[in-house]
Amino acid sequence: MDVSADLHELSRTPALVVSAGIKSILDVKSTLEVLETLGVPVASYRTDEFPAFFSPESGVRSPWRVHDATEVAEAYIAARELGMNRGMLLAVPNSDPA
Repeated sequence: MDVSADLHELSRTPALVVSAGIKSILDVKSTLEVLETLGVPVASYRTDEFPAFFSPESGVRSPWRVHDATEVAEAYIAARELGMNRGMLLAVPNSDPA
């Protein structure tokens, strides 16, 4: 499997990355597995299903659901306070699919 350098960078750079999800042309499930292996926390905003970039649905269950911005901020701050020097991916479903 060809793994994007972005995933490795996220595993070693403390940043909160907000995106519309993983492109549907990619293997969403495998990408989430790589992120898990790299120790990158992954959450979806107000949905149990991980979004697929242009679509709010991918058919893959999200590893973690967050309910509001406060929960996101608290999780990121807690990770930093615990010395986790890696990024966090927050997927926010596109509410207006193309």
